[in-house]
Amino acid sequence: MGQDKSLLVYHGKPQREHLTDLLRPYCAEVWWSVNPDQVATVTDPAQRYVVDAFAVNSPLNGILSAFRQNPSVAWLVVACDMPRLTSLTLDALVAGRNPAKVATTFYDSDGQAPEPLLAIYEPAIGPVLQQRLAEGVISPRKILMENDSQVLTAPDVRELLNVNDPDARARWQS
Repeated sequence: MGQDKSLLVYHGKPQREHLTDLLRPYCAEVWWSVNPDQVATVTDPAQRYVVDAFAVNSPLNGILSAFRQNPSVAWLVVACDMPRLTSLTLDALVAGRNPAKVATTFYDSDGQAPEPLLAIYEPAIGPVLQQRLAEGVISPRKILMENDSQVLTAPDVRELLNVNDPDARARWQS
């Protein structure tokens, strides 16, 4: 995208603030995953955040850093680049959660593989993620595919659309 996707405005406010509001009914606390360069952009002293703690350029970094912060809770992970996400999909995710599995997620927007960045990661997957990282695997999708995950069909697959480049953003806004 060429800029911090969490600061892009889709719903009248930066996406990370919109998602915080959207997630509040589902989470006891909403935490932002930030890299060291983004820490200075967190200006609200009440906003909780976890800083990437691993030397890996992958969303796995934020997930692992969250488990480092608290390994005994489930983490509801939502990517900041899904501007169409609504409570419809979050309700379905929470309703379909299976704590006996390592994670609950949806099939991605192509309907082929688990969507790792809209998922509930259970505490049992923390050590698995750490082990796979030590083995050089940095794809959370691959890890979900290798393990016993609950994979659901999204009620509206359009909500899983990732906006990762300026062209996709322009299409979304038109």
